Amino acid sequence: MNHSLTVGIEFYFKGESFSSSVTIDLDEHFQAGRDVSHIYDMLAKEIGLDEYRHEYDVMVMQDLICKSAEGIAEKYVENGQVDWQGLAEAWQKEADLMVLQPIANKFFNVESLADEPKLAAALLEAYRVGQDKSLHLAKRNMDWNEVF
Repeated sequence: MNHSLTVGIEFYFKGESFSSSVTIDLDEHFQAGRDVSHIYDMLAKEIGLDEYRHEYDVMVMQDLICKSAEGIAEKYVENGQVDWQGLAEAWQKEADLMVLQPIANKFFNVESLADEPKLAAALLEAYRVGQDKSLHLAKRNMDWNEVF
């Protein structure tokens, strides 16, 4: 499924009108660990602004306006405003469930975790605990290596 947003911005600076819009592939955006500031940078590039211009400072103070949404993003847009936090969390959950689906199928013969919400929640919780412990161990190992 395609998860994307088309967002735009419109503002005036010293009587000059600026507007731009870009389409964001949310899978690419979130996999790269990007946040909303990256979208402003994309819009600035479309307009021809760099971060050292006053116009850029004015632009980043404006709200982004969602012009269209596809996939998971549709649920997180209301009146042109995007719930970025909710969207990021929902995208991550869906990405995690895609990793877990083959496991559910292999061990529990479950074709769709959407049909088994309790199993999905349990697998998701175990997966996230494992990720947290892995990060903790990696940090501890880095700290240990710094001693030597």
